[in-house]
Amino acid sequence: MAKLTTDRAMILEELREDQKLLIGTEELEKERKRLAEQMNVDADAVQEAIAENARVAQNQEEYSIRYETLSARFQETQAKYDAVAAEITQRGIQRREFMRFIQSLEKLPDMVSEFSEELWGSLVDHVTVYGKDNIIFALTSGMEIKA
Repeated sequence: MAKLTTDRAMILEELREDQKLLIGTEELEKERKRLAEQMNVDADAVQEAIAENARVAQNQEEYSIRYETLSARFQETQAKYDAVAAEITQRGIQRREFMRFIQSLEKLPDMVSEFSEELWGSLVDHVTVYGKDNIIFALTSGMEIKA
């Protein structure tokens, strides 16, 4: 806690910069929109092929190949869309964790005199003990402090 309180201003500044760089979703939102539009185009192409097959007599082997190609393209686009959507969701979770950590750090008193379970839980994700003089505190922000 002493390291956090001593370097609080610098840590907060670094965290806010990291938050902008690491968990922004603007580009991902654009990509998700582009993929949604492509999925609509692909779905329309599949539906058009089905409708054409119902209206016009055609070689069913050729139709089957065309249908499978269009379906595969749609499924590939949908998989990319799902991956981007999952990344956006994950970054939202990370953003909330960052904000929670930042708020806890801002509220941290200049001197911590007694253990607070609430404070500990809001700042520390886990602790790894490698030895008596080698302890790593992994903070909820992703930062690590060696003690």
